[in-house]
Amino acid sequence: MSKRLDLRYRTSSENDHDRAKAIFSGAILVYRSLPAMHELVQFLREIIIREIAFSDPCSAESFLGSKEFRNRASAARRFVRDNDEVSRLYKKVLQEAGVDISALFFDHFKLRFQPSNKASQTRYMRDLPAHRDTWGSNVHSQINWWAPVWPVTADRTIGIFPALWNSPVQNSSAEWSYRELIKDLKGEKSKDYPMLPQCLTPPAQNEAVPVIINPGDIMAFSGAHLHCSIPNRTGLVRISTETRTVSLHDLKFSRSAKNVDCDSSISHFDWFHHIEMGDSLAEYYSNKSGSF
Repeated sequence: MSKRLDLRYRTSSENDHDRAKAIFSGAILVYRSLPAMHELVQFLREIIIREIAFSDPCSAESFLGSKEFRNRASAARRFVRDNDEVSRLYKKVLQEAGVDISALFFDHFKLRFQPSNKASQTRYMRDLPAHRDTWGSNVHSQINWWAPVWPVTADRTIGIFPALWNSPVQNSSAEWSYRELIKDLKGEKSKDYPMLPQCLTPPAQNEAVPVIINPGDIMAFSGAHLHCSIPNRTGLVRISTETRTVSLHDLKFSRSAKNVDCDSSISHFDWFHHIEMGDSLAEYYSNKSGSF
């Protein structure tokens, strides 16, 4: 069942049409050594080192207690999400990759910690199981952007399942509810509701192909690609950054990945906001009477 990953390296920008054509056919694009990405990595490192209060944050969980590590890492995540300079640099990164940000909507800019010690993990900082992001959003023009902040290795990175790009996988997208998740996060329910729809029959972990790119690189792939966290048992924390975007150009010209197994009845355009103006993609869609 194995299939090689269609990994394509870019050293310069490309237009939205060519990017979408490649990504929505299953390719993984890696933009190498972007100047703005190096700037962003350096800025994120400064934030993380300050908030973790440790010169080597990747090894911090081995020296701090699990509770203290969780508290400090969570503070770093919150700071990054609301920071104007992070936002400015992310926009610069996307522009250097050739993205027309005047037509771009995103969810938010995220800092991700994947601890090695299970006791250090939280709902937001853990090994992520195999999933397609489109199972939750049901927006098939979604592009995911992912980049390491410190170097990664094959046993401490993101994994893609290329053999399952066009193959249906049984999942809980039909039953999963974002409204129920929010209730659970607000403490209105007693159960630990899943953060995203899940595989009902998970694929073998060895089918996931580890992707190794360098700090300063950023990769773009379809939200419809089945992916996961490679289980981290290295003794070092994986620290990365990510965001998810939708371009009006792709919506207007019906450029998207094929839906092979998402059974959600709701498309969450409301998750995405204009990267400069802040307008909701759902409001834009509504104003256009259901068309782009």
